[in-house]
Amino acid sequence: MKSAEITKNSTQEFFHKICVVGGGLTGAIMSLLLKNSNLFKSHEIGWIKPKIADSDDIRTTFYNKKSLELLESLGLLKNLSKKDYTFINKIQVFGMNNSSPLEWDYSGSKLNFGAVIKNNIILKSVTEQLNDIKQYDSLVTNTHHDDFERTLYLNDKVLIKTHMVLSADGKNSNLRKLLSIKTMKKKVNHIAVSGFLQQSKNHNSTAIQAFTNLGPIGLLPFQDKNIINFVQSIEENKYKQILSKTKPENYICNHLNSFFSNVDLKFQPLKKVNQFNNKLSSWKLDLNFIVNPTAYRTILIGDAAHSIHPLAGQGLNLALRDCTSVIKSLKTNLKFGQDLGDYSILSFYKNDRLPKTMAMTAVTDFLFYGFTSNSNKTKSFLTKGMETLNKTNLKNIFRDIASA
Repeated sequence: MKSAEITKNSTQEFFHKICVVGGGLTGAIMSLLLKNSNLFKSHEIGWIKPKIADSDDIRTTFYNKKSLELLESLGLLKNLSKKDYTFINKIQVFGMNNSSPLEWDYSGSKLNFGAVIKNNIILKSVTEQLNDIKQYDSLVTNTHHDDFERTLYLNDKVLIKTHMVLSADGKNSNLRKLLSIKTMKKKVNHIAVSGFLQQSKNHNSTAIQAFTNLGPIGLLPFQDKNIINFVQSIEENKYKQILSKTKPENYICNHLNSFFSNVDLKFQPLKKVNQFNNKLSSWKLDLNFIVNPTAYRTILIGDAAHSIHPLAGQGLNLALRDCTSVIKSLKTNLKFGQDLGDYSILSFYKNDRLPKTMAMTAVTDFLFYGFTSNSNKTKSFLTKGMETLNKTNLKNIFRDIASA
């Protein structure tokens, strides 16, 4: 820990009533919510984030209905063109036998389950509204607190004092490590692989979740009528074998073509999407569960507070609920004159969010571990269970997960 004398002589010092740490969508939207909350003046908010080089990011995210309402309230949808998003009007869930999917269909009505939007479109729209917020393109390397403030040390010799920190710096959150917040890590030995494919039929605004032998895969409709953005979960050993192939995307397509042969749906690789090279991206699916997403004058939000399997497509939607819960907690407690570091603010947030994130974690874990089990009996049981669910209203649990 740096001494006060060394710090004073070698760093610039700033103060903000509240600071957001993390430069992704969660951190950006949290900063915008703070700005629009009327709880703080612009100069009282600090946003600490690493500088991200410009890249051809064409990844997408599914926003459920509640999340779309939030984006609408923040004015983030008004300038979107039709090519920037795709509404989800139908959801299909295929079990291992792939013949009779669970299905929910809003086609032909004004209803939808949400929309798929390109990440860079939303991030650009948010940051354009944050020009009057002080931004620090740096990383937090250390922190300490006293009875009145938390101090953040940045790697560019900047020191920030604040009454409250909102940590949105991802599932490998460095701030969470610095705070020694207890984290239960779940090693699932799976890799997530994502990219874009072309399918033989018009996607008709249909999102598909399939539990294949290779692993769970989500297929999200993209702007063009037969292009989809997929996220495939693959066991690490199988992933290494696939990666060693000359064209791993061909292997994934062949696997999907075999799985969906009963419904006459075929896939093929794409070289370019929106004039950008289509490259597979991948990341380890080591998941975290945090029982207490708070510390003194600190709240964890988004993946810093919880990370779930992407098979439900609900990671960012959970994060946005965290953001609105923070605002609710601040508004509820600050009107009584409490300090930003008061325990009541932390307690409100924890009690509001923990049961909901636990429920979503439990559902996604059950589905993931069940359908990736090495036991054929377990897989067969779950598949037959889905066939039974399809005949009852209990199948709507999948619909409710998708639409929050």
